[in-house]
Amino acid sequence: MQPDLRLVPKPALHVSARLCGMVGLLRMNNDELSRHVSEMAARNPLLDFTPTGRGGQDAYDAPVVAAEDSLYAHVLSAINVAFDDPSQLRVAHAFAEALEPSGWLGQPVASIAEHAGVTVRQAEAVLARLQDFEPTGLFARDLADCLRLQLIENGDWDDAAAAVIAHLGVMLVGGADALTDATGLAPGVVADKLAAIRACNPKPGAAFQQDDPSLRRRPDIIVRKEARGWQIELDRSTLPSFDLMRTGKAADPMLAKLRRDARWLVNAVRLRNQMTLDVARTVIGHQVGFLERGTLGLKPLRRRDVAERLGVHESTVGRVATGLLVQTPVQMLELTRFFSRALGRKRGRHASRRKLKALLRDMIVAEDPDSPLTDQALAGMLSRREAKVSRRTVAKYRQSLGIEGAPARAGCRTSVGATTNV
Repeated sequence: MQPDLRLVPKPALHVSARLCGMVGLLRMNNDELSRHVSEMAARNPLLDFTPTGRGGQDAYDAPVVAAEDSLYAHVLSAINVAFDDPSQLRVAHAFAEALEPSGWLGQPVASIAEHAGVTVRQAEAVLARLQDFEPTGLFARDLADCLRLQLIENGDWDDAAAAVIAHLGVMLVGGADALTDATGLAPGVVADKLAAIRACNPKPGAAFQQDDPSLRRRPDIIVRKEARGWQIELDRSTLPSFDLMRTGKAADPMLAKLRRDARWLVNAVRLRNQMTLDVARTVIGHQVGFLERGTLGLKPLRRRDVAERLGVHESTVGRVATGLLVQTPVQMLELTRFFSRALGRKRGRHASRRKLKALLRDMIVAEDPDSPLTDQALAGMLSRREAKVSRRTVAKYRQSLGIEGAPARAGCRTSVGATTNV
């Protein structure tokens, strides 16, 4: 019997070092990418790297504030002391529910007023008292409002400060010179106002969230509303600035390898930036309702849905989205907050699970304190309004919001107002 030798092809997955490197780049936020490129440039003389130089200028180390439990416990305690009128207390609790970890409001005042069942003027009156709370800047509508409150307290607010704050976005592209041109102010005046602004705390709520790294760095994505619609861009001020140095043809094998590595990194970072922007635009473009109306405007969206639209693998979307910070006109939050699982079905469409939780919370806040709604009654209300859900699902969501059952809620409203994470 003669031995039979044959070549039998078998499929195998081979992961190269550069593919691993590309996967690693997709996982990085802008700050991590900048540090990585800086390290690569230190080892490769053919990489012309320019540090962003903005981290120390814009970073703010918030002082540690002694709070009983959290930002929400702090403001609810202050609210219970500051307000006696039941109707104003209800509106103040509605504002507390809309508070983001940064200390800013996560919803427009008009939307909060609607949920509280009052006019915008009545809500504004309550908000004016809430903005007197310490630390100054809490309950700000956005970054500009947060800075305005602190500049007023410091005695630095005037027409020049208002002009500088209104045009701060110009600095992201052209720096202080562009800001001077946009405001029409003298360079010395602009420099003085910028110094006063840098002394402010842009995220007063961060003092209560010392373990939240997302409050310690600049955003990766910036979202603006302009006349032509919502504009979604990378924050170029946090991206590394680098390129391949021009040199003659390298005869040295080591120099040739350095050139290949540098060229690969330049191209890989460009691909990473484009993929990041594509994912962000697809996700945020689908959730315009979330930008305009908060959680109640959230639509169901899965990573798989985004991957199918972009023609990439679902894991790629997950790597890109995780850890990215998005700066909207009213708040800064992670890109993953724009995703929401679908639950229930009504008239052929699914409802967002986070939207259902927000609706559930609003229903409990608005219930009669003397006759709290049971889980079965809440399930019926949700089914009629948004999507069919079971009593067990309502109970699970209520517990995840930190809200007790109907018997325990009778005559007690504070615990409901303290829950905000949906």
